[in-house]
Amino acid sequence: MWDAAGELDDLESALHLTRLLKPALISSKGSVVFVNSMTIRHSQRSFGPYKMAKAALLAMAQSLSTELGPEGVRVNSIAPGYIWADNVKYYFKLLAKQRGVSPEDVYAETAAHIDLRKLPEPDEVADTIVFLASDLARAVTGQCLDVNGGERHH
Repeated sequence: MWDAAGELDDLESALHLTRLLKPALISSKGSVVFVNSMTIRHSQRSFGPYKMAKAALLAMAQSLSTELGPEGVRVNSIAPGYIWADNVKYYFKLLAKQRGVSPEDVYAETAAHIDLRKLPEPDEVADTIVFLASDLARAVTGQCLDVNGGERHH
């Protein structure tokens, strides 16, 4: 059995912060966007606690949408897959070393299974958050938008 205490602490922190900001969110007709993970869409043996916490974050976003929607507050989340940032670059270097190939080869193999044939960059993920927080998404609440370049479809 695994220990999910750390992941649940993150969930509790997100809820606590949203509660603290509730008056400001209501007065400004604001928006909350939680960053979730593609782990809610698939299972891997070692990801149990992380997936459980992220599934709870998704449920929390939907519940908060129902709770805060009548006050004009929207609550959504995004579920990114791989993000081409330092931690994934490090991971790909590690995989490349283990397999005796280049990090570029690992990237190409991974990207070959993504519809857009590239891993999303951090600014592309951030742009999605900005969209969901903006008035352009004023009729969107309780949703989780996958940001993965087509790695998985939902």
